[in-house]
Amino acid sequence: MEETKNLEEMEIERFSKFDRVLHWVVAISFLYLFLSGLGIYSPKFAWLLLILGGTEFARWLHPWAGLVFSVGVLLMFVKWSKDFLLTQDDITWLKSVKYYVKGEEEKLPEASKYNAGQKIFGWMVFIGCVIFLVTGILMWFPESFPRTLTRISIVLHDLSFIIVGAGFIVHVYMGTVGVPGSLSGMITGKVSALWAMRHHPKWFREEVRR
Repeated sequence: MEETKNLEEMEIERFSKFDRVLHWVVAISFLYLFLSGLGIYSPKFAWLLLILGGTEFARWLHPWAGLVFSVGVLLMFVKWSKDFLLTQDDITWLKSVKYYVKGEEEKLPEASKYNAGQKIFGWMVFIGCVIFLVTGILMWFPESFPRTLTRISIVLHDLSFIIVGAGFIVHVYMGTVGVPGSLSGMITGKVSALWAMRHHPKWFREEVRR
């Protein structure tokens, strides 16, 4: 009991200030893109454009927010891609993901700084960003490209939006309600040692040895 209390009180740095600023720039820009994209995509969500600065403003800002998102994701890729490489343990983790859903992480291979699910989401964002950027440019300047190419870009843009958007919703849930204590890592940069030991034991031991 005393050891558990000590671990709860002990904090470990998980993300630097730069990491956190970069994360929130990407998160906020994507949230704007997500909401304004819904308003542009479907008349049922057109009311979202009204609370995002008005229809014309939201349509104007959407591609610029996309550029901010793309630059942010590019920096994240340069900084974090090596941490998102999948290992054999990650493959085993994914095959037994049901235990993670049930909250039985002790039955899964030990996670390092990021578990396999987080790595998959990271690659989803990286790849989605490339598709968003390329197709977004084609849609931004449709008169500069063949009509067929522009139409294909619209379909790819929408499909990527659905896939990455779904991943984003899961990511937000797991970072708040799903795994309590996770959010503090992106707010203060630190997490409790107990949280680290339970959810990312391999990374916890690496940090303790430093």
